[in-house]
Amino acid sequence: MADHHSRAKPWSSGLTTHRIDIDAHGRLVPRDDAARRLLADRAGRFLLLPSAPDLLVARRTPTVGGSMPRPRCVLAGDLSAFPIADFVAFIHQSRLSGLLTVSSSGLDRAVAFKDGEVRGAHSEAIGERVGEVALRLGYLTREQLAAAVAASSGKLFGRVLVEKCFVSPSDLWKCLHEQVAGVFHAILLSREGVFAMVDEPDVDLGTPLAVNTQSLLMDGIRRIDEMGLFRARIPGPQAYLRRREPKAPITLKPVEQQLLDLVDGRRCVAEIAQGAHLGEFDATKILYHLAEAGYVEAVAGPMASPAITPTERLEGIVSGMNAILGHIASALAPSGGLDSLLSAARTFLADPTSRFAPLWSTVTPGKDGTVDRAALLGNVATVKDATLTKLEPSGDPARLLFDGLRELMFFYLFQAAERLPRDADDQLGREVKRRFEALGDLR
Repeated sequence: MADHHSRAKPWSSGLTTHRIDIDAHGRLVPRDDAARRLLADRAGRFLLLPSAPDLLVARRTPTVGGSMPRPRCVLAGDLSAFPIADFVAFIHQSRLSGLLTVSSSGLDRAVAFKDGEVRGAHSEAIGERVGEVALRLGYLTREQLAAAVAASSGKLFGRVLVEKCFVSPSDLWKCLHEQVAGVFHAILLSREGVFAMVDEPDVDLGTPLAVNTQSLLMDGIRRIDEMGLFRARIPGPQAYLRRREPKAPITLKPVEQQLLDLVDGRRCVAEIAQGAHLGEFDATKILYHLAEAGYVEAVAGPMASPAITPTERLEGIVSGMNAILGHIASALAPSGGLDSLLSAARTFLADPTSRFAPLWSTVTPGKDGTVDRAALLGNVATVKDATLTKLEPSGDPARLLFDGLRELMFFYLFQAAERLPRDADDQLGREVKRRFEALGDLR
């Protein structure tokens, strides 16, 4: 749960690193006194071995033997010489502990191992840090991410996300697991560069996970093989999709239906994955199968939003938000919390000091938690221009209605959080968020 937005390398915190320069005349220049002492301890003649441009390898000649305390670089090499997956498999089979750092395309990625199993990962690459992963999976907004980064100085980043209630502990675990898998997969894709294994026994990358290396390897190789197939129908994360009528409808799994519901011609694959809280690979795989079944197809660009009349827009807002309110109410019914929700909602709607009081006149929640459509739309129609501009600076009655119902929705969610078990509340929140985001264009 480390702050993966820092440019510093947290994996160096447990290691003492020293730097040297090689000047234009081929002279070794230590950058600090400690590096100078280390070089002095190795005074003698060394054979400079041919190596990758980013790797310096030298061997004393003749050898004198001896031992060195940990941490030590026990293995290093050229990524272009053999598949890095083979080396990772060797680490797993040999039950090695330490930090594997892979440097490729100007970026460093690191994976910590304990007895051959993955214990955490870190990356300098944009998009592979835990906050960015949480954003991509739809658990964070950009505003929340910025607030968490600002508050994370000296703190574990994941802990900040949980303390601010931006993500639940279970959702944070999913983000950390996706982040480790993403870094691991990126390492497997590295074809040029260098790697080094340092036998630091207890490397803490701030990601307290225990992930089976063999499973990550198999999953990574499968992703590489299958993604090439998927790209034939789903070109990439920025590709836009539209729905089609299949020639032979099939029974869809819940997760397939969830993604299909998000396909509207105006969302790209990355946005669809975000709405479903899925990683790119998992979402692409499901969308590929939907494309194979004739439900979706890739298009060159986003479709234009359909033109709707002001009346249709108002009715769409009420209909969509009522569906959300009813869903929240139904989630409370089995636990007996529905009556208390409706009682609290009546008090909420009767508040004369509310900004949205003109919308709520004579409006009360029904037994299913929804509000009366005709009464609500009638109230919107009676709000005069002067009052409307005061309540909503844009003067847009649909925006006033949308914001009022959104506030009511948040009140419902607040009430639900007090009456539902944590897991049920988290699940309800995710479903409400998905439905609410689908109404965004109506505002």
